[in-house]
Amino acid sequence: MDKEMKNILENKIYIYDIKRVIEKIDLHCFDNSSILVTGGLGLICSSVVDILIEYNISSNANLIIYIADINQTGFSERYGSVSCVKYVEYDATKPIDFKFKVDYIIHGAGVASPELFVAKPVETMLSNFNGALNLLEYAKDNNVKRMLYISSSEVYGSKSTEEAFEESQFGTVDINSIRSSYSEAKRASEVLCKSYSSEYDVDTVIVRPGHIYGPTASPKDKRISSDFSYRAAQGRDLEMKSSGLQKRSYCYSLDCAAAILVVLINGEKGESYNIGHDEVTSIRKMAQILAEAGNVNLKIKEPTETDLKQFNPMNNSSLNNEKIKDIGYTDTFSVREGLTHTVEILKNYKPFF
Repeated sequence: MDKEMKNILENKIYIYDIKRVIEKIDLHCFDNSSILVTGGLGLICSSVVDILIEYNISSNANLIIYIADINQTGFSERYGSVSCVKYVEYDATKPIDFKFKVDYIIHGAGVASPELFVAKPVETMLSNFNGALNLLEYAKDNNVKRMLYISSSEVYGSKSTEEAFEESQFGTVDINSIRSSYSEAKRASEVLCKSYSSEYDVDTVIVRPGHIYGPTASPKDKRISSDFSYRAAQGRDLEMKSSGLQKRSYCYSLDCAAAILVVLINGEKGESYNIGHDEVTSIRKMAQILAEAGNVNLKIKEPTETDLKQFNPMNNSSLNNEKIKDIGYTDTFSVREGLTHTVEILKNYKPFF
């Protein structure tokens, strides 16, 4: 990347996209509040933070945002000059000892990259489960108004039917597969959140994002949508190692962030909500759009044994999003628009990872 490239918060396309999202959500309930966001430098949660920053500036909302993350250098590069954002050193695998209180928690930290599900299954499980446990204890002890847990569509497992997953419908997860370290940790963490709501009256809500993409992904993220987005932006050909016919509810990171905020505001205590786009898109179609946006070729290659171990086993992981729409969420960007914007933004800024 060119050294003259700017922070993403200076990118005109990205800022315009944020403003489009803010126009559709009433965020005034956060005025004069504090929000803790774990994993606030990641694909999803950095988009949440960016929306909150823009809202705070445009509405003079007196909002304080605490970003709990392990990457202090990355924080300084991206948010160091933003006065309403504070850094908190945080490792999801370790106990917490925060010296402050907050009104809301958005918990998005944890191992989330497929190659690590196989290479580091212990860390994958512990970062997800223990991270949730520690924050639920903090929420219970500090009268947090609400904690939102970011789960995953992978909790649904695999099924033979072609219908999109509803929140109450589950397939099977192969617990003999090491890759299941991620989905099983997410399942257990969801039950833990509901348990704290039931037993200790901690107000929790859960979201299950589908396949999220966007310019806030790390260049180290090897999920296909992130990897292909960077390759396309860099003018490199894309190499697909499957038929690409698997169905996904690809969702732009800013749409996902908007959905999270809608659930934080309007979701029902103890409930789970899918986050996925109205459009169901195949992996191949996603790749074709990215290739077109980057003016590069899309090639087909045979997968290696390592590739096969990392593949998501779900042929159809599309999500039914009627439940979240019932509480006020609607998509802002089409899949093509979101993917195209992602490539255009990545061409013009330097990632902080």
